[in-house]
Amino acid sequence: MATNLPQAGPLATFGVAAGPRYGEQIPVPAPVVTVGRGAGADVVIDDDSVSVQHARLEFDLGAWRITDLDSTNGTAIEGVKLAPNVPTPLPYGAAVRFGGVKLQFREVESADLAAARAAYVPPAKEVTLKEERRGFRFPLWLALLVVILLALLAYAIVQMNQPAPVPRQLPAPTDVPAARAGRP
Repeated sequence: MATNLPQAGPLATFGVAAGPRYGEQIPVPAPVVTVGRGAGADVVIDDDSVSVQHARLEFDLGAWRITDLDSTNGTAIEGVKLAPNVPTPLPYGAAVRFGGVKLQFREVESADLAAARAAYVPPAKEVTLKEERRGFRFPLWLALLVVILLALLAYAIVQMNQPAPVPRQLPAPTDVPAARAGRP
């Protein structure tokens, strides 16, 4: 959430254009905000058709731009669905749809957008678990394979160093003359 607000009021608002919350104003508190359903969004729209991190709204170079953050149900301006991850100009008075929620983007006359943008400092990026575990990690399957190969090698060496078994000599059959004597 934006914590470095340069002024007390919102920089712009979204007016709810339809539904049970018709007429309600949703403030845009900073020059760079995320719009979504989740608690981590700067502009929260509590509706199941809105993704947790749905879109990014940014004031830069004298104009507002909106970017769909690859949301499930999409973002549209004046009925035209936005391509994901492509910043698109957002003029005041435009009809905006986040998922199934229809809003109108409105200007706040008392907002000093240039000063707000100049004073804006992006929040520190959160470190993900993957980034935290940087560096070389030896794969477990490879370690297991090395252990098995070493065990097989040790077994082969032990078998080669054992003396070869001495073959037992079987007693040679003895001639039984008496048994043969009775035969012709």
